[in-house]
Amino acid sequence: MDDESSGMTPSVAVHSRPFALIRIGQCLGHLGRRVEAITTLGEAIGLLDALQVSDSRHAGGLEELAALLGEEGRTEESRLTYVRAAQVFESISDTEAHHRCLVLAAAGS
Repeated sequence: MDDESSGMTPSVAVHSRPFALIRIGQCLGHLGRRVEAITTLGEAIGLLDALQVSDSRHAGGLEELAALLGEEGRTEESRLTYVRAAQVFESISDTEAHHRCLVLAAAGS
């Protein structure tokens, strides 16, 4: 995305980077590299927050981050992140995922 010869414009790169980071973070998590995954997903979420993006990929990234935080024993951070994921899922009318995240947040309390 940073390679000027790729033909990707800076505005496209700004909007593509967080979603690429979410996928990378998910892959790192699946490989068991939780600390790196948490850092990468956190960076992606921060970029999406700055862009004020709320969509299913944002919500899914938050849910993945919450799960990884829980696996790392960071219970309160995990709970808060599940609540945030639930809010984003609710904003996009995904009631099933909204409910799932609320249940997971309550279980982590």
